Amino acid sequence: MSIELLRNQISKFLGSETPEVLAIRGEWGVGKTFSWNKFLEDAKNEGRIALKRYAYVSLFGCNSLDNLKFKIFEQVIDTSTIGVKSNIETFRKSIESLTVGRKILKFIPSLPSFRNANISLLLDSIAFLSLNKIIICIDDIERKGDNFKIRDLLGFISLLKEQKNCKIIIILNSEPLNNNEDNDLKIYREKVIDIELLFDPTPEECTEIAITSDNYCSLQIKELSKKLEIKNIRIIKKILRLSDQLESLLKKYEPELIYQALHSMTLLALCYFQRGNDKIPDYDYIKNIGYKIHGLNGKEENIQEKQWNSFLRKYSFYKIDEFDLEIAKSIENGFFNEVSLLAEADKLNAKIIADKSENSFSEAWKKYHNTFANNQEEVVSSLYDSFKKNVYYISPLNLNGTVKLFRCLNENEKADELIEFYINNIKTNKSIFDLKNSPFANHIDDPKIIERFNCESKSSEDDRSPEEVISSLADKNGWSQNDIEILSALTVDDFYQIFISQNGDHLSGWVDACLQFAQISNASDEEKMISNKTIEALVKIGKQSSLNARRVAQFGIRIEGDI
Repeated sequence: MSIELLRNQISKFLGSETPEVLAIRGEWGVGKTFSWNKFLEDAKNEGRIALKRYAYVSLFGCNSLDNLKFKIFEQVIDTSTIGVKSNIETFRKSIESLTVGRKILKFIPSLPSFRNANISLLLDSIAFLSLNKIIICIDDIERKGDNFKIRDLLGFISLLKEQKNCKIIIILNSEPLNNNEDNDLKIYREKVIDIELLFDPTPEECTEIAITSDNYCSLQIKELSKKLEIKNIRIIKKILRLSDQLESLLKKYEPELIYQALHSMTLLALCYFQRGNDKIPDYDYIKNIGYKIHGLNGKEENIQEKQWNSFLRKYSFYKIDEFDLEIAKSIENGFFNEVSLLAEADKLNAKIIADKSENSFSEAWKKYHNTFANNQEEVVSSLYDSFKKNVYYISPLNLNGTVKLFRCLNENEKADELIEFYINNIKTNKSIFDLKNSPFANHIDDPKIIERFNCESKSSEDDRSPEEVISSLADKNGWSQNDIEILSALTVDDFYQIFISQNGDHLSGWVDACLQFAQISNASDEEKMISNKTIEALVKIGKQSSLNARRVAQFGIRIEGDI
């Protein structure tokens, strides 16, 4: 059912005083509750609600009928205040506005046994007596307590309709209930539910519900979400929150970079938040796609991979780069590491500017991708010349893809020449040869490239002292794998000696830099080791004197026996 048809049915339901039960059923995340609240508020604003009182109740953690009765009683509001969140003041007014509630509240204090009364049972009784002619929305049925059976719930809903003249809305997920209660739901729903509406909005309708802003990023997310046919409003909202952060971070960069960020983020977020959905590519498959989609990985695709690659081509997603991987990290962590993101953005932005030139490397690759003509000589010549002109903007992954194509075309001499040309021109950036710490190490598989990169990497081993590494961590708010390897190899005594030998304003920053890994939810074992050894070293320092015990306390270190 479309959103407009659903709106009309709900409008008729709200405009009548007739006691009845309406169910809104749909997949998780499509916006059932969101749409109900919107249509309800619209009806209130237009004066189209027949009954005077309303209550919204989530069954999350609800374990009994008595619990539900009081939840409804607690949430009852006048329909004129729909859209205002419940609080202690609205609760008090709700009690005072109830005829039965007002009388009993005046009468209770005069009871001789008032102090010994079971107030909970008393309030439950008041709650049930008060539930007359109310619109009640019951949500999150699948999250109710295990002891609260679906048949008991539906029986109570029937009672509310038949004896209390209430109108009840039930919001149901299409997914099966826990504890095999689907059979009970099927049996009783036919007896209890008068109207059942299937909420199955189109991707276009879901984006209209979720995205109301008309700024550039929001409009792009709307179009990209439609293209991916995203129907989960929660996921669209998460993408929007991330895009808001991206917009402020990337506003100084080329429009193509901003579009790539939004394009990649929308796909990666969908695949990350809907892992296990066979209809969309696996999240880890995308992160490690390399040149698979170009047919240059030397392996035959299985049926699943063919479907995934077709999905990605339809979305115009052909490769993933270091910038995309930074965005992937932000999706996993829930925030952006500005230092590492902007470092990759700077590199990509320079490449985009270079790609805009007539002789760009991307243009050269189009002679391979965009035709079935017999143009091998033109492809080789164009890629060879463009590679040399744009060498500073070519990643190791692009180098590997170009070399593999040349070898497939029996151009081994040119392939080897490009490898040497690349190394000789990129020598100043030694970190690029460190395949061990490259996110694309598994996809750089040309033996010659691996051999030459390893040779260059060994010639530039990291010889920094631990103090230099810690200082770097404190100053740049980021780290490399080399930093982690150097610090994780230190002993507790090493950290102790480093901290005890330092004096000055930088000391607290150094300690915080070493402790920060304890706050990271997905920290590696090596990163956890750094923080754990740091804590042990601080404990050792704190035990030296009461003064030092108080000094380390500022870092959350509690020394036993210290006051």
